[in-house]
Amino acid sequence: MILFVWVGLFGLAIGFLFAAALLESSGLRARDIVVLESRGRIARVCVAASVVCLILIVLIGSPLIGGALTVIAIAWVLWWLPRSHRIVPVRAQAVIAAPPDSVAAVMFDVSAQPAWIESVLSCVNETPGLLRAGSVLRQTVRVKGRDLRARVRVAAFEPGQRLVLELLVNDAMVAEIFEIAPHEHGSLVTTSGTHELSIAGAALSGWRMAGLKRSFNARRAANLERLRVLVERVRAPLRA
Repeated sequence: MILFVWVGLFGLAIGFLFAAALLESSGLRARDIVVLESRGRIARVCVAASVVCLILIVLIGSPLIGGALTVIAIAWVLWWLPRSHRIVPVRAQAVIAAPPDSVAAVMFDVSAQPAWIESVLSCVNETPGLLRAGSVLRQTVRVKGRDLRARVRVAAFEPGQRLVLELLVNDAMVAEIFEIAPHEHGSLVTTSGTHELSIAGAALSGWRMAGLKRSFNARRAANLERLRVLVERVRAPLRA
């Protein structure tokens, strides 16, 4: 009887993993970042369910070890329940040797985003008129080697100073903030934001939260370096 239970649980674990792989694959084929994230969340739940099945297998075979794993797993999940524990803040700064208005002319030109933001392939303002709070941007972004569609809302815009973009993905908000401030050597440029992990996502990948943060910050720093080069390239004919 126990053998049949083991086989059943193991089959469920494999089935959940297979379902997760299918969901991830179908999300990428959908070409829409909201669909990708939605199916990705379900896929992570499937992976978590697979882990639960494996813990149950151990619990049946060795109650002591299985019990210890169960306690650890429950404590780990409880740690990630508060939303504040699942927020990944990211930030990068750079000084660009150009006045703020010159930097803003490039940084706040959404059509120029593909020239300095690595993951953005195209960006168009869908809202008629000038960029303003409430404007909706249509982007093509590269995720995991696939080109996906995304629609981003301008949450706040202070010309020449600050731009806040928001991507609503299910019940999580991904915010991107671009800021420019005067600096003795030109302009202090800051990009920051937040990335929220789901409970299942945090339970599965929370152990590498620090690595994710470093990776996100490194990408932003690289983007700012490309922005610096672009601003200098735009200003060169003016200085000449």
